[in-house]
Amino acid sequence: MRPEERLEMRKVVSNVYLMEGLRGGNVYLLVSDKGLTLVDSGLAVDVDRIAPQLQRGGYTLSDLHSIVLTHAHGDHAGGAVELARRSGAQVLAHRAEVPYIEQSKSLPVASLAQRLLNWLGDRILFRLSPCQVDRLVEDGDVIEALGAMQMIHTPGHTPGSLCLYQSEQRILFCGDALFNANPITGRPGLRLPIRLVTVDSAQARDSVGKLSTMAVEVLCCGHGEPIMDGAREKMRAVLRKEKT
Repeated sequence: MRPEERLEMRKVVSNVYLMEGLRGGNVYLLVSDKGLTLVDSGLAVDVDRIAPQLQRGGYTLSDLHSIVLTHAHGDHAGGAVELARRSGAQVLAHRAEVPYIEQSKSLPVASLAQRLLNWLGDRILFRLSPCQVDRLVEDGDVIEALGAMQMIHTPGHTPGSLCLYQSEQRILFCGDALFNANPITGRPGLRLPIRLVTVDSAQARDSVGKLSTMAVEVLCCGHGEPIMDGAREKMRAVLRKEKT
């Protein structure tokens, strides 16, 4: 049996699961009576790890209703085209991020090094394909997932970076607005996004400031393990550390 055939998605909290063994960013499954929602899609090569885990959880790709992309980077959006094609699911993203997901525009860059890294990521490392966005969302919009998920626009890492918030469960899916592990070294710990892959670091910090005012207990980052308690205070601690 191949390793990917033994992978099973892991329960985070009620009706929220984390896909295991992916090579890209974290992918979360939200389960409700209206169908399944994925938060991000990993790399293109992760699709063949996501689909079997859904099946082992008792679902099929046809149960997948929506794929919400937190931002356009290939380790989060690379699998969306194929997952949408196989399942018929709608792809959702913030209006400001759509040109980058559909690749009608290139992400803005803060340096020549960042421009080179984006080029390498899209064409070589991630081999990112354009993905049509079916539904454009704005800050404050609500989608039917986990009862009701509020869309939070958190620009900085990218112009249209998006978080998802469920107030009753006090759970926040933050994409790369915050990292809970260094994606290069794997070292755990909550931190702001890496500057080299962030369009506007000052704006990214301001977005975390916005998130830290919300009642958040559970934080599901795009990299690293979910934080299961006290997430708001841990976000505030990150911001205090940045000021020192």
